[in-house]
Amino acid sequence: MRVHITQLILVAVAATAACRDDQPDIAAPATQTGRRVAREFESDGPLVRITSPVNDDVVAGGEGQLNAGSLAGGSAFTIVVQTVTKNATDVSANESTNIRNTALLGQPNPNFPGFSVSIDADMITPDGKIIAKNTNLANLFNTLGTDDSPGDGVTIWAGWHVLESFPDDVRGFTITATVRDAQGRIGTDVVKVKVDKHGTSGQALTPAPTTVTGDGLDDADGPEVTLVGPRDPSSVALGTDVVPAFTFFQVSAFDRSGAGIGVNENGDGITAPATPVGLIRDPAQFASAGANRNIPGLVFTFDVDFRRGNGVIVPAGQNLAPAFDIAGSTVDHRGNGGVTTTASWVAGGRFVMPVGKTTVTVTARVTDNAGKTGSVSRTFGVSPVANGQLLTPQP
Repeated sequence: MRVHITQLILVAVAATAACRDDQPDIAAPATQTGRRVAREFESDGPLVRITSPVNDDVVAGGEGQLNAGSLAGGSAFTIVVQTVTKNATDVSANESTNIRNTALLGQPNPNFPGFSVSIDADMITPDGKIIAKNTNLANLFNTLGTDDSPGDGVTIWAGWHVLESFPDDVRGFTITATVRDAQGRIGTDVVKVKVDKHGTSGQALTPAPTTVTGDGLDDADGPEVTLVGPRDPSSVALGTDVVPAFTFFQVSAFDRSGAGIGVNENGDGITAPATPVGLIRDPAQFASAGANRNIPGLVFTFDVDFRRGNGVIVPAGQNLAPAFDIAGSTVDHRGNGGVTTTASWVAGGRFVMPVGKTTVTVTARVTDNAGKTGSVSRTFGVSPVANGQLLTPQP
């Protein structure tokens, strides 16, 4: 049985925008390591997976130095963690488009208290301070969403855009994610990441956003697009006018042609309305059914209407990319020098279902700077649970 959750008033994080510099190239060292295969549940506890980055991906070191940090010139990749529970009551969480509270760094996140993420290397904050290695980073995460897994469990997702940089002596690090459930059982996943081109922002991995042209049809050498989240198979809570769906969507796009996928990973410079650096939301574009100016090549649609949190209806087929929360880029783990960009969104509104319709089809389409396109579509059932907050117990 799902448990009702009361909504929290969450702390918003403000940041000051800074200008984006020219972007040198970053190349990945060769590696033969591929993506990991899914494992079965261990010790009947939660199944934890780091879905971004993956083993042997390469991130930029960032431009920040001790006592001379960089707000918009950090490493600029995303960490996304998926947790699959055995039972809906196992892991407590408050789904939200903002779970971040930097004042509680090192402590459990009140919105996801059983969750912990650590990196075994020091990090440099945007204001030039050090976050000591192995600190619990859970309170730096931005968003949390869910989908309804088959059976008694649910899938919980948490995402973070990394504003921090790494000291020059860090050549690689390990990310460890753990989730403890109500019975004290722990699920863990570990990813090893390489660091290249120190002193270079993660923004250098991708060209600056520009006007993207193309016919919208898939090309053999267009971006390789994957809809990582929601989990497959899963169903989605529709949400209500009062409490959103809180479905977590993760789109991965590998730049197969090498032409570049224009991305402003930090969201820096969008002023109407301004959002904190680290977020790529561009809601002003909804009025004109425009593209997200931070990632103009992304088109993300539903085959049903979607009612945004402000009550405005986005018609079926209209681009929802301006609602996306975070984006980040890495050099691909396969050693081909290509770049993978990950973008994610927690749906802070509700799906509007026509009478008799029982599924939602999601399409993600990405066009690179050469006009080459790749896309993916998936269809999800509708959960019997009314909204995303009811999928997990309240902390």
